[in-house]
Amino acid sequence: MSNNFHRVFTLGLALLAAFALAAPAFAQESGEAQVRVAHLSPDAPNVDVYVNGEPALTDVPYTTVSSYLSLPAGTQQVTVYAAGDTSSPVIEAPVELAAGGAYTVAAVGLVTDGSITAQVYQDDLRAPSAGNAKLRVIHASPDAGPVDVVPRGGEPLVTDLAFPDDTPYAEVPAGPYTLDVHAARTDQTVLTVPDAALASGGIYSAFAVGTVYADSLDVLLVQDNAGTGATASATASATASATATASASASASADSLPHTGGSAWLPSTVAIVLACSGVVALVLVRRVTAS
Repeated sequence: MSNNFHRVFTLGLALLAAFALAAPAFAQESGEAQVRVAHLSPDAPNVDVYVNGEPALTDVPYTTVSSYLSLPAGTQQVTVYAAGDTSSPVIEAPVELAAGGAYTVAAVGLVTDGSITAQVYQDDLRAPSAGNAKLRVIHASPDAGPVDVVPRGGEPLVTDLAFPDDTPYAEVPAGPYTLDVHAARTDQTVLTVPDAALASGGIYSAFAVGTVYADSLDVLLVQDNAGTGATASATASATASATATASASASASADSLPHTGGSAWLPSTVAIVLACSGVVALVLVRRVTAS
């Protein structure tokens, strides 16, 4: 009886230990990430975006920043086609997503010179301190050199930012700002963003888009933590003297995508089986000791 008790007790402990060790891994595997898509390639047509072969967004125009989509954590294959034509992808890229993470997958570069690519930016949706906003800058203009971003009357917020890089988020007091974009390490203003309204608690990305060649430099100011689609709330000027209203970022209509990154029920099933096995083992232990 002593041997039987020892074997059953050991089996029960092993099963319970296996369950305890496996549970965090299953939770990680079944986690989700938040992903949005930005069309920032100035000479690309409207596009369709597929994830793991499934359509996610259709007929997305230039300067669109979509709402966030829920995707399973892990490696997801993102494919971009010219709208309505799946014969030849414009972009094919695997994107690694961490559970609980937030990402912007942007089409940047040019079709004409073959530089178009998918650039993945890590988004930080953690709330700023009370009374503050968070702002980062993304350089998505393929033929513009490095830039400095300077709040009017303040110290530079960004220096030497080159295409296609982004900056960390910076906390700033909430309120209206006029942002001057200078050629790096100069006082030459190439773009001005007046009346950029940063709300308390807001998290923002400022996308520098367009090209110098086409005189189409612009800024899209997008609220990352907006409850609805992305919106632009600033105006921009391609020169220091001429201003133009910045176009609003249209929100592509999209629901949560199907879970194409693996089985969602398998981890739960295995966990339940392990838990039941542990209970059965404990019942057997009690019977052996009772006898």
